[in-house]
Amino acid sequence: MTMTITGQDIIPLHTYRQGREDYLNKMIPYKKARRVRLDDYVTLLFENKNTVLYQILELIHCEDLEDQAEIDEYIEIYSGMLPNENELSATLFIELDNQLKLQDLLKKLKGIEHHLSLVVGDETIPAVFEEVHDDREFTTSVHYLKFPLTETAKQYLLNESSESLTVTLNLNHPQLTRAATLSQECLKSLQKDLL
Repeated sequence: MTMTITGQDIIPLHTYRQGREDYLNKMIPYKKARRVRLDDYVTLLFENKNTVLYQILELIHCEDLEDQAEIDEYIEIYSGMLPNENELSATLFIELDNQLKLQDLLKKLKGIEHHLSLVVGDETIPAVFEEVHDDREFTTSVHYLKFPLTETAKQYLLNESSESLTVTLNLNHPQLTRAATLSQECLKSLQKDLL
């Protein structure tokens, strides 16, 4: 199912602010279930309409936006993060509080775009990054990417119970090799995205 966000999905700013605390209390655990930790400094968040809409609403809130043209611009920009049919979408974060250490880490992880994959059952699906940064000496701290699913991988995800699924996120970079198995909670959430 292809996901879209339109102006009709955007709650008016004053209404959003009235219910924001309750919304945050729902979205924080929702996003936590969709986050996969590869390392102390590297995490991946699987995106869908709920997570992207949350990001847009928070931007509108933080920037005090009520101008529809500006809101539409945010919708257009962030809609690229939505998964298309037969794919999973994600944001990869490389985060460190110490700015100097972060700069060093971003240099070490240059080329990370060529070393991330999702193993779904017996299939390895390389991540397709929105941008590749081969022309510089460092990578960026935020990456948007997609995992295009084969029909076999999609059916495996949809037709198996989350308890019997084996899905692993693999980072095989010369400077950092990590693997993380997706939790049942994460898999259940991703299965809903694919329906």
